[in-house]
Amino acid sequence: MQPIAHLFIDNEPSSAAGFAVPEMSLSSSRATMISHAFSFKINAADLIDYLEPAYLRWMAESREDDAQYGEPQDDLAKAGYPGLGELLKNAALSQLVLGYYLLHETLGTLTWDGATPIRYWLDEVTLCQMEGAFVRLSGVCYSRPPSQG
Repeated sequence: MQPIAHLFIDNEPSSAAGFAVPEMSLSSSRATMISHAFSFKINAADLIDYLEPAYLRWMAESREDDAQYGEPQDDLAKAGYPGLGELLKNAALSQLVLGYYLLHETLGTLTWDGATPIRYWLDEVTLCQMEGAFVRLSGVCYSRPPSQG
């Protein structure tokens, strides 16, 4: 099941199929692109079911790093690696995991379908918060100017 309930770009409904998470930073490309605000509303229960295997793999690797260095390496480790359900209740930790560590496993695989022309490229997730049974991921994305199609 697709956990994304909706996507808004600049407060207008948009299709997730035309939203891509680039492999690398947009860096200097931003200078010629148009900035937009995005907001995904994602069903939390479906997201947890979908993301749990990737989170558990990542958590195991991170724990190995902690053991190698002899101490927790980030805020998630310091919080004791909560389960995804608990993690989503903490805006800072969920932004760290969904918007950074597992970005490609979440928005990267749940958005661009590989066939639809890309209209927007994610730049940064700036907010992750629970809203009832949903998670809201918000941030900044970019599009090409109309003349560059």
